[in-house]
Amino acid sequence: MADFLVDQLQDEAERWHNEQLGVESTGINGVVRSERLLGENVLARLRELSTQLEESTPFKDWHPNSNEQVLDVVHPSLYPLVDGVTRVLPEDEAVTFPLDSRDLTKWFTSKQADVFIPPRDVQQDLAPDADVFRHENRNLFHTFQWLPTDFELDESGTRARALSYINSLHPDPTKPSGQLYDVIENVLAAFVPMFEGTLSEAMSGMGGPRKEFRNGYRKPDWVEQSWDPPTLEDAYSDFDSDEGYRRYPDDAEYQWRENREWVPVPVLKYQPERIVPITIKGRTLQVIVKMATIHLKPEKPVYEGGSWHVEGTKRENICATGILYLDQDNITPSSLQFRGVADSQSFDLKRADEDIDEQQAIKMIYGLVCQEDATQYYGSVPTKAGLALSFPNGVQHRVTSFKLADPTRPGYRKILAFFLCNPLEKIISTARVSPQRFDWIESSYAGVRDALLTKLPAELVRMILPDASPNGFVPRLKAHPDVDVRPRVRKVHGGTKRRRSLWWYEEDPDEHGYRIGFGYEYEPRTGATTGETSPGSGSGSVDPDTEEKRMHDELWKSSGMTLDEARAWREELMRERAAQTDHLENRNMNAFAFCEH
Repeated sequence: MADFLVDQLQDEAERWHNEQLGVESTGINGVVRSERLLGENVLARLRELSTQLEESTPFKDWHPNSNEQVLDVVHPSLYPLVDGVTRVLPEDEAVTFPLDSRDLTKWFTSKQADVFIPPRDVQQDLAPDADVFRHENRNLFHTFQWLPTDFELDESGTRARALSYINSLHPDPTKPSGQLYDVIENVLAAFVPMFEGTLSEAMSGMGGPRKEFRNGYRKPDWVEQSWDPPTLEDAYSDFDSDEGYRRYPDDAEYQWRENREWVPVPVLKYQPERIVPITIKGRTLQVIVKMATIHLKPEKPVYEGGSWHVEGTKRENICATGILYLDQDNITPSSLQFRGVADSQSFDLKRADEDIDEQQAIKMIYGLVCQEDATQYYGSVPTKAGLALSFPNGVQHRVTSFKLADPTRPGYRKILAFFLCNPLEKIISTARVSPQRFDWIESSYAGVRDALLTKLPAELVRMILPDASPNGFVPRLKAHPDVDVRPRVRKVHGGTKRRRSLWWYEEDPDEHGYRIGFGYEYEPRTGATTGETSPGSGSGSVDPDTEEKRMHDELWKSSGMTLDEARAWREELMRERAAQTDHLENRNMNAFAFCEH
């Protein structure tokens, strides 16, 4: 037995060992690690740019409910794809960067058709009899989707190139956000052997179910093959146990079950697990990028840790996660824990619930406790600056708690995460969705305007400008000059308000003839009282039956998102996914939290 275990451990230790990159298995199924995946120059550049990006952002986007400790530097929940709202290019009209630049012009100048992902009925697929545990081919979430970026890998897997923009990360090469693209491409390419190790190990079924043997004082009924057959003497021996009689009224059966000797099963020679290598080299990968920093201060010195979760939903179809712990300072040691869900249907839980011996055996062997979550703890990996981790998304994970090492000064931890979508199934990416950030759209519009003014007289610019706006949003206004689309704000008292974003433009001599802007219109529920303020002569609420109402609906679908709108959509996204968590909890699978690191 000892030789078998030593051989098994030796095989697991050498499975993904890469001396050059320091890649090695952790002993947890599919979890691969490295402490020297990247050179110090790459790490230093990544740390520098991430700090510059944090400092140059005019607002701090603290993750909701994080006690202003988790700062989302780049997060996929901000500016997601929203069904029925986000415009999507047809698949055969996907846009990519030019070979020599990362220019967004092609996204802003493409005349997108009115293609939307229609909203679907969430409750229909969340019916009580829906077997979500079995991972049926169904969409668990229907309103939102994180947007991945398309990355092209060369045949060797050592070079990656972003084909489309990273959501919320502007590719302008003069800014830290744009300079991060080169570094992110290098880091992703370095993760290729780790992702291949993770997928190969996970898809080969490594670390399968343990051999079944329960350590109860009474022999289980289903392990008969491990016991010698009863003898005639055993079958007809004296029977004087009241307890035994209650359990086995038949004397012969009692003697047979209670007096046999156990025949040990011979220990086999260890045979290395068969692994089917999986390669992602030479493919176009869809990867969701996330950057976050956990900040601790003397007044908030403890990070309580995360909750058990997997990343994304069926719509993102994430198969593996890669995390780079790029920097940390003045924090105590921490680790990333892993666990998985056991199929409770494979156990005779009714009998186990009635038999204390069965409960003890299941707990001892499988780590499962009756009437509690059907989850098994796999282990943990200590984390530190420079560590790279890769693991399959079917494994739940959580960050353990840590605090300031020196409580008199602040500390932090920075991470860069890659969520690898299933390479065999394409989903909607940023190649098919124009940037939804209003400030990006506004900047593009201003660039077009300034370029026209340097070449044409103002009179011609007035005529051309509406048709030269990003994706033809403003021309809708030009076609309906009588519609009052100037920004208006409604104060809503009581009820739930619905907010609609509005583009507007007006003549302004100080702004070369035309000026664009952005505002909101709030629609309260019936019975709510409103008060309205509007610059100029606002027209009040719009009659739902008028052309103006249709006009506003079109604007709502085409005008991108302000930061406030994006945050509102994020709240809806989190609320929707939390509802799915509740659904899973009701099915004794509350380990799936769909939370953040």
